[in-house]
Amino acid sequence: MKLIENSPYKILSIIGGQHSCGLAYFENGEVKVVLEEERLTRVKPYVDLHDNFFRYPLSSINELINKYGVDINSIDYFVSFLDYNVVKNILDGICSYNLPENKFIKTDHHESHCALAYYFSGFQEDTLVVAIDGSGEYHSAKYYLGSNNTMTYIDGIELDRHSIGMYYCALTELLGFKRLKDEGKVVGLAGHGHYDRDYYITFREVLALDGGLKTKKSEFWDGADLAGGGVYKELFSKFFNLMGSKIDWRKEDHRKNIAYCGQLALEETVLEILNTLHNKYPHVKKLALSGGVFANVKMNKRINELEWVDEVFITPPMGDEGLPLGSLAIVLKNFHPQFKPVRLEDVYLGLEYTNEEVDNAAKLIMGDYIKIPYNVDYVGELLKSKKILGLFNGKSEHGPRALGNRTITCDPTHPETYDLINGKLQRNDFMPFAPAVLDEDANRLFKVDKSQYTAEFMTMLYDTRDEFKDMLPTVTHPVDKTARIQIVTEKSNPFFYNILKKYKELTGIGCLVNTSFNVHNEPIVNRPEEAFVHLKNGIVDFLVTPYGIYSK
Repeated sequence: MKLIENSPYKILSIIGGQHSCGLAYFENGEVKVVLEEERLTRVKPYVDLHDNFFRYPLSSINELINKYGVDINSIDYFVSFLDYNVVKNILDGICSYNLPENKFIKTDHHESHCALAYYFSGFQEDTLVVAIDGSGEYHSAKYYLGSNNTMTYIDGIELDRHSIGMYYCALTELLGFKRLKDEGKVVGLAGHGHYDRDYYITFREVLALDGGLKTKKSEFWDGADLAGGGVYKELFSKFFNLMGSKIDWRKEDHRKNIAYCGQLALEETVLEILNTLHNKYPHVKKLALSGGVFANVKMNKRINELEWVDEVFITPPMGDEGLPLGSLAIVLKNFHPQFKPVRLEDVYLGLEYTNEEVDNAAKLIMGDYIKIPYNVDYVGELLKSKKILGLFNGKSEHGPRALGNRTITCDPTHPETYDLINGKLQRNDFMPFAPAVLDEDANRLFKVDKSQYTAEFMTMLYDTRDEFKDMLPTVTHPVDKTARIQIVTEKSNPFFYNILKKYKELTGIGCLVNTSFNVHNEPIVNRPEEAFVHLKNGIVDFLVTPYGIYSK
């Protein structure tokens, strides 16, 4: 990904944390690779969080050195929101590198989120830039005005106030799920619930705003609850003290209604913040959003529907996994004042494997297997005959969404497909699978009236058009008939685009299921060995690569 012409710098940006962890490497004016530690270690972040374990990008740095041949001594600058001594110790432990202080640049957590959102939005107009998550160094949210290619700080939510991100974590655990892992299940469950005044008022009291831009200081905050500003204690106390006698936890409707009202309270709070910002800057019609809270596609849909909003861009790696790239953007702006917002062509920034490496993985994992040359006509016939395919192509996607390179795909028109794939993936989600749709068919099948660019990265819900609501049951929410679409262009992913085109030739529908290539509780596959394990175990019927189509 080319960002700067004739940049002389080699820059390594790294992060560590209780959940996301990884790096971004910049050389010759372009981002060479972005690595996420969980893809290499195969450990999902919530396990570390509940074990109170802090992770460092050890495997990622080793991969950078061994697979990419990067000489750490040749790097000009090291960037992180971690402290200098932490980064120094990491590098010393991995490669005995003594980091000079003059080569280290410290960045800010939420400024990095916002820089990623703004500088990859492509917006040349004035833009409201917002980051909201669980917590960073001193804040759980920050707001900037992006103007003339520069960000100016407006306001934020400090750590002694309720964290909106940690509120949703608390809601997730209240409903019996795991935080930093199952928030999407809450979003899906909310779509099945109904409004309950008592539930809603209780949640809104917890998220009450002070002046429209800050959450309130909690009576429960004692200075020790740094992550949430007392939001956990207040939510659980208010909910069980006021509502405990009303709830019969044996009835599933209560959980659905709690999810609905908890989600609604989140949406109303974030909308109030954005409307307050708009009132301060009424001429601004663009939004660039980042931070884990904006993984909530149901909320993002309501943001996109605000009358004053012309376009929304949501950072594809919206969580902390995007911080290395965001920190890099801050440094590039300092070194190259001419650096201005650009549009991402794609987020295929991870590892790539050769034909030989894929074949070696097949021999190692499968033993006996069938391989035929890649043929898009054959792939189309497989999809038409309801086969479930794993796609393994090129560089892996950066961020939480599979976007065609590490994807499981199949026909979207059969109701039984949802239960079939859920069973294979050991998944008990309440969300439908996401649809990948040809750019030429996106607005024909779904109501994509604005913010089409961010839809290329599967960060927004859209309404399914009436005539297709019943035709696409696997990818349409059964209640509200929305879909978290990925618009696929020929430029962004010709491999996936041509498969969609072939399927449309055969069926008339330019849309396929797109769910991430992993079983429940595992990260998205990275190496070909992991993809072949899925084929061997019958998770997918065929593994499709540009080098060939594999089956048992």
